[in-house]
Amino acid sequence: MNHRFSSCHLWFARVPEQSPPRPQSPPETHPSPRSYHFPNAGHVFDSGPGFLGWFHNDEDSDRRSSHPYYPFLSKGEWEIAGFFMRSGLSMKLIDEFLSLGLIAGLGLSFHCARTLRGKVELLPSGPPWKSTVVSLPGYATKDPLVLYYRDPMNCIEFTMKNPLFSGKIQYQPRQDFDSYGNRTYGDWITSDGAWDYQSRLPSHATLLGVTLSSDKTRLSAMTGDRVAHPLLITLANIDSSVRSSTSSHAFSLLALFPVPKFVGVKKNIQGVLENRLAHSCLDFITHPLKIASQHGAWVSDYAGNIRYCFTPLVAYISILASLKTLASQFDPSQVHIYTSNAKALFRLNGVNLPFWRDWYLPDGTLPNPHQIFPIEILHHLHKSFWDHDAKWVIRAVGDLELDLRFSLIQPRNGYRHFSSGISSLKQVTGREHRDIQRYLLALIPTDTDERFVLCIRALLDLRYLSQLQQVTQRDLHAISDALKLFHTYKQVIIDLGLRVGKGGPMDHFQIPKLELLQSIASCIQWSGTLPQWSADTTERLHIVFIKMPRENTNGRDYPPQICRNLDRQEKCRYFDLATRLEEAISAGPGTANGVDDPDSVFNPVDDDSDWKNDFPDIAEAFDPPRTITDLFTFAADTQSQHNLPPFPRTFATPTTAFHMNNRAHLSRSTLDQVSVQYDIPDLLQATHDFFSHFFHDQNTRTIAGRRGTAWDIAIPFKEVRVWHSVRVQTYSQISPGVAPPQKLFAIPPGEDWPNGRCDTAIFSQDATAGPLQPPPGLHGFFVGQIRTIFHPLWDLQTKLPLYLTYVERFDIIPQTDLPRGQRLAPDLIWGMYVLRRACRSDGSPMGAVVPLYHLRQPVQLVPKFGEKADPTLTSQTSFDASRDFYLNHYFDKEDYFYFRDSLVI
Repeated sequence: MNHRFSSCHLWFARVPEQSPPRPQSPPETHPSPRSYHFPNAGHVFDSGPGFLGWFHNDEDSDRRSSHPYYPFLSKGEWEIAGFFMRSGLSMKLIDEFLSLGLIAGLGLSFHCARTLRGKVELLPSGPPWKSTVVSLPGYATKDPLVLYYRDPMNCIEFTMKNPLFSGKIQYQPRQDFDSYGNRTYGDWITSDGAWDYQSRLPSHATLLGVTLSSDKTRLSAMTGDRVAHPLLITLANIDSSVRSSTSSHAFSLLALFPVPKFVGVKKNIQGVLENRLAHSCLDFITHPLKIASQHGAWVSDYAGNIRYCFTPLVAYISILASLKTLASQFDPSQVHIYTSNAKALFRLNGVNLPFWRDWYLPDGTLPNPHQIFPIEILHHLHKSFWDHDAKWVIRAVGDLELDLRFSLIQPRNGYRHFSSGISSLKQVTGREHRDIQRYLLALIPTDTDERFVLCIRALLDLRYLSQLQQVTQRDLHAISDALKLFHTYKQVIIDLGLRVGKGGPMDHFQIPKLELLQSIASCIQWSGTLPQWSADTTERLHIVFIKMPRENTNGRDYPPQICRNLDRQEKCRYFDLATRLEEAISAGPGTANGVDDPDSVFNPVDDDSDWKNDFPDIAEAFDPPRTITDLFTFAADTQSQHNLPPFPRTFATPTTAFHMNNRAHLSRSTLDQVSVQYDIPDLLQATHDFFSHFFHDQNTRTIAGRRGTAWDIAIPFKEVRVWHSVRVQTYSQISPGVAPPQKLFAIPPGEDWPNGRCDTAIFSQDATAGPLQPPPGLHGFFVGQIRTIFHPLWDLQTKLPLYLTYVERFDIIPQTDLPRGQRLAPDLIWGMYVLRRACRSDGSPMGAVVPLYHLRQPVQLVPKFGEKADPTLTSQTSFDASRDFYLNHYFDKEDYFYFRDSLVI
């Protein structure tokens, strides 16, 4: 389900024309989303060898015509060998296993790990590894510097030949527009940069956007200084959802840079020389790409379609902000004027010959260097948040007070709870950065300078909006608005003494990562949305490409051993894929062994069909589907069964899916017993009220007014089943498909939770009509705390699959500074709704029984602790001891965009 929301505007900004809530299908009055493809781009000129053609072009292909699994004796022997190569077992353990009597009796052609590896070396090979000795003239190193690398054009072509990427590589730049005519940006192929580059190519040529990533990774676990410096390569044409998956193998290891130790140089010069050496290696490795970028090259894909391809550099993912600063200071034609004092005068890293200096386009122009360094979310947004925003709040609130507030938040299943606070955290990762962002704004005391709160809120909005996977022009305006708000009030940070460096308070905002925020909007327009450029993926790949293979080395001279290990894994992966395809083709209807053109199994490029539809088992084995459980599909399958269970455990509405445990926590209990155990004194009366209205109107529910007096209405059951939790799933607000399921608790009071552990959610008053997302003021919706979940055990013939929940309501505190018709609005400074427990005249919480299917979205309420938090509270008691709460839509990105339109006033 694609994102189709209006932009999130700040409270003081002008209110744009509000877009209607997202319908289940586009309204007939609006045109459908449309795309314009670049004309005469991505043309297929001829046909050549594809993936299976590569496989049959091996020097041992003649032997495989009679023995398909050569050099292995049979399919079974290959399966055993493939298991060993994938397992990560050491050679010693493999030898021990093969020496077992039972295994020795299998008659395998390999009896030790060395023989096994020798056979794997005979499999068809991908891009071969090479090595060369490099140096930096005029500087000696402790050891010889060896660069291990592969031909980048071979890596790109081998990626294109991967049949698992069929339908996942886009060869025509396009411009996308939503149903309201707004330009949308997503993958790189939809960006202005892709369109601009294609316009500089010859007609019918294919644009292949090269993406490089490099960063050092530490190999020593506890002690030592072993460091590797890998270089990864991929194509920006590959769908971002595929590139961001480490299991897709969209990235290839292109090179291992030497990590030098220069002799007789000062420490500060060591880093400059390392950077110059890295650029020198990059210059050498990428030379074939530069030639293809200017003159083109003929490249074939998995089906053998040959295209005339050009390979400009479109993204270099690196955490070194100095590279970005360097590239933005000078015209690329003037790189020769860099001097030795560049770092002191201009904050540059001293590289005088950056590798991109001669990466020309066919028309002889150079891309603007700052355009090849997209904003990198992990470091430029999340780490910047921890280094600056979080530290400002810690100083403004006080570390003890802020730690106490973090510890008092009621835990939510599946989310990090900071029981000891955040001020003393060490080695904080990107995961912790994101988790802290969820709570920080809601925990700032009410007596904090409002200008400072607005600054923190603006930066949070900026970070959440920048993580959209599909961005419209209105989203770009919202990003700019948030940035303007921060700059309007940022001086208060200096005035309060919160901007502190190693030498004490600072009176400037010369922060490189903060400066990069100015270019977020232009970066999205030129390069596509930011999540696709995050170093999250490449840092995980360092484990796969470097750290795991290194564990199978002898610890000495590990770079060549890593390269050989990866080469063997690559050979096994593609040999397995090719043999499975060969076997499936031979067994398929209407085909025979030894087809003349093995690549004919693949559909031509202009065909919308996909070979994976013909061989789903093979595709799923190598390209497994997403692991997120789809409760909507499961509920639909359950509903379609002929023998539908009387009380299905999984069911769904058009907006929300629910899953109950197969076994209830209380299998049989009366309402009186539940009322006592769960401390809900009016549960029986609330149930009478519910059924007095339910059989007249099954769709509308409110929690308001006096209790009814219809005690003479017979409830058609005496006992109920009770659950302590329910799994809830919604459609994602930020990407196609479903969001991960969330578990909501309704646990009764006990020793660990004196008042029970009860989560909160937003409910719709109307189960069948009304908006799918809450409008401003939450009209038609209410926020409630789930106290218990139960299912009636019907006495009569009634078999209504009705799951009920007792919910206590929260009301919005009106903003008296606004006109009367707009007072049900978020707090003007914090930007969040402030809620208060709804109480009856006797002071008891106002609750009622509501069908579970009225639930729309889990939400988090954070107690409004005021100026000082009560230190006698705990995370188990703080919620029930509080009266006022923030509806914290920053708790989750799904929550943020779910409430986005409702925050417009």
